[in-house]
Amino acid sequence: MNRNQTFVLILQAIGEHILQFIKTLWNKRKALLYFSFFTIIFLFFFFAGGAYVVWSSEQSRVERSLEKYRSEVSNFYDNFQPKSVKIVDRSGKVIGEFYRRNFRPLRTDNLKKHHVLLWAILSSEDRTFFTHGGVNYTAIARAFFTNLIQFRLSQGGSTITQQLAKLTLNLGKRNLFNKITELYCTFYIESQYSKEEILAMYLNQIFLGEGNTGVEEAARYYFRKPATELTTEEAAMLVGLIPAPSVFNPIRNLGIALNRQKRVLYDMARNEDLHLDPTKIPKKFGESIESNLKIFRTIYKVKEYADEDGNSRFQSDIGKYGADKDFRINLAPDFNSDIRKFVLDTFSNEDLEERGMVVYSTLDIEKQRMAEEALRVGIDAVRSDLLKQESEQTANKKSELADLTRTILPQMSGSLISMDPETGDIEALVGGYKISNMYRFNRAEDARRQPGSTIKALVYALAFEKRIVNPSSKIKDEKLDFAGYSPKNWYKGYRGEVTVRTALAQSINTVSVKLLDQIGINYFLSKLGQILNLTDEEIANRFQRNLSLALGSGELSPMELSIIYATIANGGRRVLPRKIIKITDIDGNEFYQTNPNEAAEQILDPVACAMAINTLESVLTEEGTMNIKRVNGEPNLFAGKTGTVQTPKVKKSRWYGLKGVRDAWFAGLAPRNVTVVWVGHDEGAPFPGSGSGVSGGIWLRYLQNVKAKIGFGNRLIPPFVGDFVKLDVCADDGTLLETSPDFLCKLPLYQQFYYIGDLPPKRTGFSKPDPILEKPNAPLDNDGEGDESENNTYNANGEKEKPGGVDSVELESPVIDNQKALRNE
Repeated sequence: MNRNQTFVLILQAIGEHILQFIKTLWNKRKALLYFSFFTIIFLFFFFAGGAYVVWSSEQSRVERSLEKYRSEVSNFYDNFQPKSVKIVDRSGKVIGEFYRRNFRPLRTDNLKKHHVLLWAILSSEDRTFFTHGGVNYTAIARAFFTNLIQFRLSQGGSTITQQLAKLTLNLGKRNLFNKITELYCTFYIESQYSKEEILAMYLNQIFLGEGNTGVEEAARYYFRKPATELTTEEAAMLVGLIPAPSVFNPIRNLGIALNRQKRVLYDMARNEDLHLDPTKIPKKFGESIESNLKIFRTIYKVKEYADEDGNSRFQSDIGKYGADKDFRINLAPDFNSDIRKFVLDTFSNEDLEERGMVVYSTLDIEKQRMAEEALRVGIDAVRSDLLKQESEQTANKKSELADLTRTILPQMSGSLISMDPETGDIEALVGGYKISNMYRFNRAEDARRQPGSTIKALVYALAFEKRIVNPSSKIKDEKLDFAGYSPKNWYKGYRGEVTVRTALAQSINTVSVKLLDQIGINYFLSKLGQILNLTDEEIANRFQRNLSLALGSGELSPMELSIIYATIANGGRRVLPRKIIKITDIDGNEFYQTNPNEAAEQILDPVACAMAINTLESVLTEEGTMNIKRVNGEPNLFAGKTGTVQTPKVKKSRWYGLKGVRDAWFAGLAPRNVTVVWVGHDEGAPFPGSGSGVSGGIWLRYLQNVKAKIGFGNRLIPPFVGDFVKLDVCADDGTLLETSPDFLCKLPLYQQFYYIGDLPPKRTGFSKPDPILEKPNAPLDNDGEGDESENNTYNANGEKEKPGGVDSVELESPVIDNQKALRNE
């Protein structure tokens, strides 16, 4: 028997089974019909009855909310003045005050004044609003078949009344049970309120992104005008937000929002009969949509450009000035914005408007002002250098480069975040260069950039924890080759054998990569995930598993880098950032409270953290990349790490031809303080500077002001219990410090932490340090990019002295074919 005959027999057997099954069903058809009928009846009463029980329990609350909404939209509005929400700093000073809304909502008597907006919303959301009884069965059927064909929920059939019911009930997840409950509410609304009242209530309660509730609030936020003055293009963009405010958001997803806006405009053109006064529709409206959109884009300075990967990106002035519209007082815009969002998301409208609140925050307004001033001075210095660069390019007839530099100059920005590592309290937060209180991106929390060499603090802490090395261990700076990946140092060549302390102080890239190879990439990412509270999926999506992680190739926000350093400063215990201490009403009755970061999970060994801090102290001495000179006898209360990421040499880059760095970082430690500074350009444009020369200088200015005007403790490492000893060592060669007159030591270090059983050696056979340990001052081995030094020296007054070389890393992720190198355990 051949294969074809076998296949035919199999098909015949299958066919016989199918026919037999059909005959069985046909013979039992009456029983099946009865069973199906009673099952459908049962399910109907189960869902309808259960939903009615839920509706009955929620009805009184819904009625109260709807009556309040009706009072807002009635012609007899009572001019109720809502109470404000005050934000105070840790000393009780008012740093912010806002209202949920500070203008009158839409009313039934002024609906016709909003004719453009109503035309847009009826055309897009509910074309039969004035004729249906709350439910549009045709739209539901159309949405059902569309979704069935496309195998996804691409279309909805909800009417405006159903959406108002959903907003008022607020049952949460979308499912059949909640949909039926919303139907009861829908029919109740239609039976109790007029169409005008329903429409006005809906327009006042709909969420339109960026914390905006209602079209009036959103119109003022995005376009700085009342809803009555919106143009057709503005109204279309606002209405386009309704189905998914996070997706069609013109601030966060402008390209998608513009496409949605165009769709709404064409819906309006097809439904001119829905305009309350058709005589006010511009002539040839449908034919003029494209030209009117061009005018809209010109007014709001909409620009499209390609990023370094060739992806389309947009920028505009839409919503640019909306951030402060609700604040009467706003002394810390980035910090207060997050507080406001939390309050609006957590508490009801009734609480916000009738109860009044006082938010006791962790911010220290004095430190906040010092942080803003330090960041302003630092970024102004970078802008001054860019101005000089532009002048030189113009003088050398390099007009294209001069034009590029001119576009970079006004967009230079930065961020600073300062926290108490023991409590997690955020004491100062600046999310951008402060020109005015306009809308701005909070770079301190939302921007992710490659942290460069600042990540080495965690690499070294883990190497100490696994007892791979200690600060006095000797390790070789040499050429490495991990399946084609060979990291470069910031100076020419290799220095041979150095101490681990010197390797971090001088930010030697080969040593960091070598240590990560011994630690294991999986272990490193596991600890990073624990510190930042990231899931395995988030770790996999955000970080490539290769050895360039040791040089900061994985992107972090300044807040995340602060948490890493705070964890080390807190003896390895988990740190949860905190902004709110408690919230009370205006009479002092407390109804929300948080706890400081006490008794948190132990993630890193405290001895390893203390050793890492000792080693980070060396960065700020004359053996490190940022030497801070101290007055004789003054204790060393600072530690930190510089980080500089070079601009990749990509010919297709928008910035090709310009030299400089892409990111300048500094992460610093002081008694009960962790402060992280980032300076850069949002689109990765190169600029002159370095981690120590720019961000380090900002950090130092800030900390010196804090020390002089506020003060802080006298202990960098808090006491802890662990398996350690404290020893005096010589930083020159890592040996134990001796009292012999023949023992010469240029850099003595006192009370340094070591594990018991893993101590530094005694010096034998010589009385002065090896010349190889002298600090290098060779130029960068990367075509000389960057004129400013990563090796910067600051005198006792915080003034920068003449620089030396450049400590930086080039972070184009290496292509590693060898799986052992890629997935190093």
